[in-house]
Amino acid sequence: MLGVHPFILLFIAAGFIYPAIANDYWVFNLTVGLVLAIACLGLLVVIGWGREISLAQAGLTGASLYLTGFFARGGKPGEPGADLPFPIAALFGTALVVLISCVVALVSMRLSGVYVIVLTLALQFLLENSLFTSEKLTGGLSAPSTPRPKLFGWSLESDKRMYLYILSTLLLAMFFLHRFRNSRFGRSLIMVGVDKSAAAAVGVSPWMYKVVAFGVAGVFAGVSGALSAPLYRNPPGILQYLSFKSLFYLSVPIFAGFESIVAVVAVACLFQMLPQILLSWKIPPELIGGVGLLLGVLAGPRGMGGAILDVFDPRARAKRKAVKGSAGASSRPRPPARPSGGSSAGGGGARPASARPRVSAGAGAKARPVSAGLGKK
Repeated sequence: MLGVHPFILLFIAAGFIYPAIANDYWVFNLTVGLVLAIACLGLLVVIGWGREISLAQAGLTGASLYLTGFFARGGKPGEPGADLPFPIAALFGTALVVLISCVVALVSMRLSGVYVIVLTLALQFLLENSLFTSEKLTGGLSAPSTPRPKLFGWSLESDKRMYLYILSTLLLAMFFLHRFRNSRFGRSLIMVGVDKSAAAAVGVSPWMYKVVAFGVAGVFAGVSGALSAPLYRNPPGILQYLSFKSLFYLSVPIFAGFESIVAVVAVACLFQMLPQILLSWKIPPELIGGVGLLLGVLAGPRGMGGAILDVFDPRARAKRKAVKGSAGASSRPRPPARPSGGSSAGGGGARPASARPRVSAGAGAKARPVSAGLGKK
């Protein structure tokens, strides 16, 4: 009745019930997974819908984290920072990241394929060797603390309250992406990703929507980093936002597939929680990301999320069967058409056009002078 799949409602309900049954350690780890999911949803727009590759998402997320933390700190004597309220600090950090992402998109407007990959990787290296080397932003050895905000007088000092705050932000981001994908802009972006020439033929500018895709990815990276600043309190080390982490971020939408927003969120939480669940095995997150990237590439654009969707969603399964059936019917050769007026046993009826004798042009040309001569006589 609400137009929402029951599985999604169950997924949301489980998310709100989780803090009541888990301790602070597992709540914090899942919160980190939710923050990762927000950043990976931005990659879904670039990779899944725009069909471009970005290897700078981890660097953009880290830049937003350090910038937001710097703008929000400074309340203590001698502490570097701007001492701004958290919403304004988060807005500044996100805006700078979006600006960087849009500039890169403008530079890469005429580029495609491997050149865009190299350009985004160069941006990642540039962030690592500029912003990440500033002790005022990263904290260095002093480990400054970023205060957690208050939401309408409701303190977020508790990990469980911070979890609910980030979960609500994630749900808003998912709703935005759902509406964006079904809007005119989203459909045009998907058309550009599928075939740029066809999109340009119907008046859709591939270059403009390329900038839009990178801009949306920058917004999600900025929001993810801004939420991470008060979540961690102390700025985390730069090792979490280096180039290898960008590959880890990339593995989430590749493994989840490009069809389901919920699948991207679920895979992000799984990749974050799995090393903690298997802590005794000492499995690094990069190994999980590498395996996920390999399996996602082998599975194709639908990823593992599309395969799971076919198993648990009968509507999606029936829709794909109908599409395959219509494609098979259209590819079958049609039988030749029967003549409209075939001759009967008695010889009645008009003869088909193919059975009528044809007179060549040369014969017709020779007959005209004879008829003309008979008329003169």
